[in-house]
Amino acid sequence: MGFHPSAGVGGHCIPIDPSYLAWSAEQAGGTAKFINLANEVNLGMPEFVVDRVLKLFGGAISKRAIRVIGVAYKPNVSDTRETPAQNIVSMLRAHGAQVTWHDPYVGTWLGETSHPLIGEYDLGLIVTAHSDMQLSSLIDSGVLLFDTTGMYRHLAGVIAL
Repeated sequence: MGFHPSAGVGGHCIPIDPSYLAWSAEQAGGTAKFINLANEVNLGMPEFVVDRVLKLFGGAISKRAIRVIGVAYKPNVSDTRETPAQNIVSMLRAHGAQVTWHDPYVGTWLGETSHPLIGEYDLGLIVTAHSDMQLSSLIDSGVLLFDTTGMYRHLAGVIAL
């Protein structure tokens, strides 16, 4: 499995195990500067993504309809543990955005159900790119797409992270 820059990391090990390793190294008198820096970058990615969304709309997203596309922590699974999508959704809502989400692998999440991929919204924010997601009809609809995964950066009309 390849690793690519994205909206952040999730799951049960990558966000947690390095912190434990860094703590253990420090307890033994060592340092884990690189691990701590990597954690800082990874944990800051959701805020970076939201800042980019704000810039796309001139700093204000109040009442903007945003559909987060892909909320699982990695492609082609239904696991949402520690997903960066959770912080992104929370921050977008804190800025007044009307956020819904779509994920073909996740039926319910945060007490909500997945919305259809096609719909009326101002921005489609791709957080997790499942291999079987067909975005061509979405692109044809003219919806602004912001791809945090880099998987669709080659397509016309898609803004990449």
